[in-house]
Amino acid sequence: MSDIAAGNWKCKVIDGFFGDVEQRIGVWLPTVRINIEITNDGPHKGQRYSYEEAVDNKQAPYIARTLKAVGWKCRKMTDVAADIAEWVSRTGGESTVEIKHIEIKRGKKFDTWVADGAKGSPPVWVKVGAIGRGPKPLRESTQENLRDADDAMRAALAEDAGRGGGSGYDDAPPPSDEDSIPF
Repeated sequence: MSDIAAGNWKCKVIDGFFGDVEQRIGVWLPTVRINIEITNDGPHKGQRYSYEEAVDNKQAPYIARTLKAVGWKCRKMTDVAADIAEWVSRTGGESTVEIKHIEIKRGKKFDTWVADGAKGSPPVWVKVGAIGRGPKPLRESTQENLRDADDAMRAALAEDAGRGGGSGYDDAPPPSDEDSIPF
C-alpha cells in the first residue's frame, strides 16, 4: 500500500493522552498523543495514525489549538484523556487531519535508498499535523451570494468566449431566472 498523500483528510478521533515519552535514552519529555482513523473513501480508509508532539514553549500554541479542536477544556494537561473521550462520545469524533510528508535525510530508510542508487523520490516520513483545523465544510449559499456568483461566472464565460478561449464554454448562457441556471 502506498503512503497516504499529503493534505487534509477527514478523520475520526479515537482517543488522546498526555504523559512522558522517552525521546532518547534517559530523556523523557511531556508529550501529547491523539490517535485518529482516516474516514475518506478510498484505499486509506481505516488507516490509523497518531498525532504526537512533545510539549515545549515552541510547540505549545499549536498543540493547544489541536487539543481545543478535539475537546480539551483547557484546564490541566492531566485532563486531556478524559476531555477527549467525552468529546468523542458526544460528537462521534468526526474531524479533519493534516498529513505532511517530511523528506528523510538520514537513517536506515535513507541509507537503503542511497544504497539502491537513489532512484525515485527520497523516502518520506508521514507526519500527522494539526487535527481539527482543516477546511471547513461549505454551507448552503444565500440567494444574494448565489446571484452574485452566477453573474460573475456568466461574465467570465462571456469574456472567455470573446477571447476565443476554446475551452468548450464559448457560448456563455444568458442571464435567466434562478431555476434555469445550468451550473
